[in-house]
Amino acid sequence: MTLSVVISCALATGLLAFVRNRITRNEQITHNDVAGPILATIGTLLAVMMSFMVVGVWQEYDAAAQTAQTEASAASDLHHVADAFPTSMRASVQNTVDAYINLVIHEEFPLMRRGAESQAAHDKAYEIQRIIAQYKPRDPVQQLLQTRALDYAGSMLDARRNRILMNHQGIPLILWATMLALGAITVVFSYYFRVDRPGAQYLMVLALTAVIAVTFALIAELDYPFRGDIAIDPYAFVHVIEALHGPVSDIH
Repeated sequence: MTLSVVISCALATGLLAFVRNRITRNEQITHNDVAGPILATIGTLLAVMMSFMVVGVWQEYDAAAQTAQTEASAASDLHHVADAFPTSMRASVQNTVDAYINLVIHEEFPLMRRGAESQAAHDKAYEIQRIIAQYKPRDPVQQLLQTRALDYAGSMLDARRNRILMNHQGIPLILWATMLALGAITVVFSYYFRVDRPGAQYLMVLALTAVIAVTFALIAELDYPFRGDIAIDPYAFVHVIEALHGPVSDIH
């Protein structure tokens, strides 16, 4: 994020130096009463778009964290409801749930930071549902437990699918292109206003570029909630496995 902002500011100030050395005083804009509203309109449009995008990606980021929590909670509920099954069935369900949670923590979340997912975790999740579905209840109580367990397994699988989708669905390129074009036009257009003190113009352009670049970088970081420097971590799953079995080893 910091690097992208530095590069953007360096490009903007470098281009300003290039432009200042090649445009004449007569080519600079002196009638600010005309040009000012034009630049303000472009800047306002850019600000509105960026504001909506920041709000949108933050809501998606928060929803992704809630989705991970829902998945972990469903896995925990499934583990607990399995306590009421006969010994062999209980062990089968709980061991598979434990294996799934550990795969999500130690394998899938690191893969998600690169935009991938764990096939082993996928298979283990559906194995949980298959084990429960194949169980033959002996009485109405066991049948009710099976139904409840299937509900929890279904909730876990639904949340898992949503989590994977959120890691692949981002802002369309056309929106990025539009915002980048508006940002570039806003910065470049400001070069042509007459500023007699070069230092003041460099400072203004630097501030304008930094604000735009920081906002773009924030949107990009939040766009894919399970990637980047502020990616959602598997804490919800770690909390579940620690509540069930005690502290786990460090997560990498």
